[in-house]
Amino acid sequence: MAVARTDDRSRDALNAMTLYLVVLFAIPARLVIGPLGGAGSPAAVIGLGFLFWWMAARIVPSLGVARGFSPIRVALAALVGSILVSYVWSALHPLPPDQRTGSDLGMLTVLSLVGVALVATDMLSTRKSVEALLRRLTIGIAALAALGIVQFTTGFDITEFVKIPGLSANHALHFIGERSNFRRVAGTTSHPIEFGVVLALGLPLVLHFAAYAREHRRRWQFGVVLIGLAIPMTLSRSAILGTIAAFLLLFFTWPAKRRAFALAVTPVFLVVLRIMIPGLVGTLSSLFTGFGQDDSVQHRQEAYAIAGPLIHKSPWLGRGFGTFIPSDFVGLSGVTTFDNQYLGMVVECGYIGLAALLSFFAVWFCAARGARRHLHDEEGRDLMQSLAATAVVGAISFATFDGMAFPVVDGVIFLLAGCVGALWRLCHEIPVVPAPRARRVAGV
Repeated sequence: MAVARTDDRSRDALNAMTLYLVVLFAIPARLVIGPLGGAGSPAAVIGLGFLFWWMAARIVPSLGVARGFSPIRVALAALVGSILVSYVWSALHPLPPDQRTGSDLGMLTVLSLVGVALVATDMLSTRKSVEALLRRLTIGIAALAALGIVQFTTGFDITEFVKIPGLSANHALHFIGERSNFRRVAGTTSHPIEFGVVLALGLPLVLHFAAYAREHRRRWQFGVVLIGLAIPMTLSRSAILGTIAAFLLLFFTWPAKRRAFALAVTPVFLVVLRIMIPGLVGTLSSLFTGFGQDDSVQHRQEAYAIAGPLIHKSPWLGRGFGTFIPSDFVGLSGVTTFDNQYLGMVVECGYIGLAALLSFFAVWFCAARGARRHLHDEEGRDLMQSLAATAVVGAISFATFDGMAFPVVDGVIFLLAGCVGALWRLCHEIPVVPAPRARRVAGV
């Protein structure tokens, strides 16, 4: 029997999740807590804290947590389970010290991300809280887009001057690169590809809020412009493919008036972009027409050559999550990654891990679509379609870069999946359990 819904904000995770977003976007990705290495970003540490918080709430009902069936929770359990089994399997075999360290750090990173998703899924009390968190996420992505535009147009990177006591640079990282004579920017993320995918994830949300904002609509429309302008500046195939997929998924569910407006604005936007930044549109086109001459494609092909033998050694459980370090393998001295998370997942976690990762995106998409069918208001249905579009963006991007190696995009992806889990729960009347109130005993 479902417990009556509570609006007790004191036990709602909105403020804690907002803090996570601020840390995720505001602190440059290169800054970590030194001894923890790649798993020691402040956002990752908060995520681990979230996991312990969620576990405590499951044990102590007074902390407030939703119970009952949750498809997102099941998908997360399958994903973590497959990675944990692979982790244990790798521990039974001798590995070089750097690969063992990579395995440990990878496990910590996954647990942190799952903590974020679980707190969002089970500890956001109301639809109002979930929508507030999504608005704040969208504002953060728009601010990130604005920073990227400044980097692209001026070449000035303010993040180089960010120094935080207790944090150190995990590796040398340039937030402004170059491709085809254009600056290629990354905001505060680890790489322009990651930056572009984060923007593509934010585009469906900002389009939703711009369409349904009851106040400050101009600000949301300005957010659409910022994100729309910044996506081409990443010069990333992943971002462009994700944007196109999201647009198509949304377009056919929009009202006729909104579809007509989109059809009218899109070519105008491309023309304006071509005039403002000569050559950028042509460079973007060449990313998809000049595969044979693209260095990044050639690097991918070199990396793929070694994947087959590695998969053959352990096809079902893999060699251990986080253990693939290209420099340890002959013939990959110039290759840094597979640039395909699905292939990397097969190598590191086997076909079981690949099935769990694909199921995660499929459940995310289906849960969003399922919640959409339970909603009768147009705004709610559009929000759920937008969240379904973010699942498609995430799934596509993981085929074009090694997504699990990038902290900001992973944080956004797991938070979005958690928000879908929360909205699915609220649509099915499975609320956060309120803390029991102490009864006053007469005479005491």
